[in-house]
Amino acid sequence: MANNNADRRVRLRLARQRPRPSAVRARERDGSQDQTPERGRWRRLNWWVQAGTALAGLAAIGGIVFTGIATYYSARTAEDQLKQSREETDESARSQASRVTFYGDVEEDLKSHQYYIVNRSADPVSKLNVMLEASVERKEEGTAEPQREHRYLVLGIWSIPPCSRIVLRSVNLAIDPAREGNGTVARSTVIIPGQYFKADRIYFTDSGGRRWKRSLFELVSWSKPFDHSPSTSGAIENTLPIFVKLVKSPRIQTAEAKPCGGS
Repeated sequence: MANNNADRRVRLRLARQRPRPSAVRARERDGSQDQTPERGRWRRLNWWVQAGTALAGLAAIGGIVFTGIATYYSARTAEDQLKQSREETDESARSQASRVTFYGDVEEDLKSHQYYIVNRSADPVSKLNVMLEASVERKEEGTAEPQREHRYLVLGIWSIPPCSRIVLRSVNLAIDPAREGNGTVARSTVIIPGQYFKADRIYFTDSGGRRWKRSLFELVSWSKPFDHSPSTSGAIENTLPIFVKLVKSPRIQTAEAKPCGGS
């Protein structure tokens, strides 16, 4: 009997020490309430991380777009500067050549009794070739009258001084027997003096060593000494040029050219 009472008291004590179901549920609720703020903090942190990643991506895209635009405009600026530099270089190179020209007292059919070759620059020009059209005549054996024909003439002038001009007349032209290209020209051939003739174009070298071609219509850079273009009018049958020179004569006038300047 005494043992049964002792066992009952032990069981009663153990039952009192066990937590009640309501207390267990309360503790669980307290635990879940403690975890809810922590989860909220993680959600907010995750949102900020995602937002930061998105902003970083947008910034990277913006940087690429800005770099592309800057590269494009830098390339355009460099291209424009290069173009301007080329234009300035070309203008500088043409500065002296633009002051070298020729003209005549044209009276009919673009022919003149005299032509002027002018250098208005402050430096000499050299190695001139003047392309002319003029009449020549030759006397053949067994004929009383000389044979006349219209031919191309190439006049060579070594140089023209600065700020000067040469007055060119047919009387001052003579066939150059020393030129190799005149091997097929008869020795009796002469240029008819006092005639109207035509200057078509000139070739010359400026003080910088650049070769130029000047016609009645254009000024262009050139590489060869000169070119020979046959006439399309049909007035010239023999298109081989005759090389001529200036005859030393007091009638060759080298006069001062005004205005003058530049290089």
